[in-house]
Amino acid sequence: MAYNKLNNPRAFPGNSNYGMSLRDYFAGQALAGDMADDALPSNASAALLEERAQLYYRLADAMLRVRAEEEAISSTTAMMGLNL
Repeated sequence: MAYNKLNNPRAFPGNSNYGMSLRDYFAGQALAGDMADDALPSNASAALLEERAQLYYRLADAMLRVRAEEEAISSTTAMMGLNL
């Protein structure tokens, strides 16, 4: 199944429909990695912060697309009896 923003599973699935989406989790991890490297100054402008937030979500979207592609490849090869 191809990735789209509506196909965004829960990061920690369970018996609930509530909680963080995988997209939010990926974006948060990108943010955490950026912050660990002191990439943003403490006095960063609102415009810079918004730009970075958009970047984190673009990274998350890219991760979800690659994840969907990998799952499609795995499903196809499994159906063909291949083990890659």
